[in-house]
Parts: sequence; structure tokens; C-alpha cells
Amino acid sequence: MESFTQKLIATGTTTVSTLLLKHYRQVGLTEKELVVFLLIKREQGTVVPLPNIKTLSKQTQMNQRTLFDLFQQMIDKKIMKIVSIIQNGQRVDAYDFQPIYDRLEGIMKNQSELHTESISVTTNSQPVQQFTRQNLFSAIEQEFGRTLSPIEMETISQWLDIDHYSVELVNLALKEATLSQVYNLKYMDRILINWEKKHLTTPAQIEADKKKHSERYKETEATSQYNGPEIPFVNLSDQ
Repeated sequence: MESFTQKLIATGTTTVSTLLLKHYRQVGLTEKELVVFLLIKREQGTVVPLPNIKTLSKQTQMNQRTLFDLFQQMIDKKIMKIVSIIQNGQRVDAYDFQPIYDRLEGIMKNQSELHTESISVTTNSQPVQQFTRQNLFSAIEQEFGRTLSPIEMETISQWLDIDHYSVELVNLALKEATLSQVYNLKYMDRILINWEKKHLTTPAQIEADKKKHSERYKETEATSQYNGPEIPFVNLSDQ
């Protein structure tokens, strides 16, 4: 009978990046999606022929409908796509997981730029720590008073990696939402889109725009006041 050690070696190993394991939530993967990804990836590269759904269902103890929904969810989140490959001389469909690594690269690049650009900035001669991606996730969870869902984390990652909003800009949108006492990402998204339409991409530009609107409001208030002749006050009780 084959020993356990022999069977273990013959089965092979699955290699996965430690970076991916550390940042899979920021990439947009849920725990279930990560497990399914690891099961079907095994020793293969980023492109994996469609797995046997019955076998996968048995391995994961998930029904086939749930597995199909998971795959569709990953496609919708653009962390996986379906491509055609040639296997054994035949064209077959396959899952391409390269978007996962592209997104992971974007996360690492963003963190590296934040670190190399400047660890701190100076305001009134006092060093202030640069705001990072991880700080942003923590700040949003703190303001919302709860843990972010995987979909919400995916939305925030898309703001940073796909829409290319800076961490500082998203944090400003969070502050605006908090001031309005609105604690959801949809409201923050509207704020970010509004700034994008105005071509406001830095905190300084946003502050200047707010100041301009404030001054315009004061001017409107001043011109709307009564400018006619002074009307004397008459106390009718003395008549």
C-alpha cells in the first residue's frame, strides 16, 4: 500500500504568493473565492482550463449553483475572465486569473509610491505621517462603525486601482460624508465623481474650490440684502 508520504509527494503542491495571501481582501477576493482559486490553480499558471464542477463541488462541499455564482461574481468584479486556449490540440475555455495579479501589482505599486514619495509631510514645522491605503480602510471602518464587506472593499480598491483616485482624495470624500452624517460608499462615490467632473484631483484644488464657493455665497447674500431707504422703527404701544 502506498504510504501517506508517497501519496503526499505524488499529489504535488500548490504554490501561492504570500503577498496575495496578505492582500487578498484588498484585491477583492472573498475567503470562498480564494479557496476555490487555490483548488483549481494548483501547479498551473494564471490560465486554468475549466475545472470539473462535480469534482470541485465534492472538494468544497458547495453545491454547483453556489460555485457557478462564485465564478460569475469573480468575473463581474473583473478579477477573472474566460479565455480560449489550445489543450491537446483542441480549443477549450479556461479561466484567466491574471487580473488578480495585475490588481495586486497595483496595490504594491501604490504602497511603494506612497513610501518612496514621502514618508511624511510638514505642516507648521510638525511632521505628519503620510496617509496609506491600509490607513484608509481602517479610517472608513472606524467612521462607519463596522467592518467593511468584501464588496465594499472591492469598491474602494477600484477607486484606487481603476479610477486612480488618490488615497488622500478618498479620505477627503470620507470626511465630507462624515460631516453630512452619511455613512455609505455610494455617497462618497458621488462626491468623488463630482470632483472628477470639476477636474479636482488634489486636496489643495478641492480646498480652493470650496473657498471660491464660500466667497461666492457671501457675495450673493450681500447683494440680496435690502438696499432701500432706512425705515424708522415705530413703537405702536406708545401711540
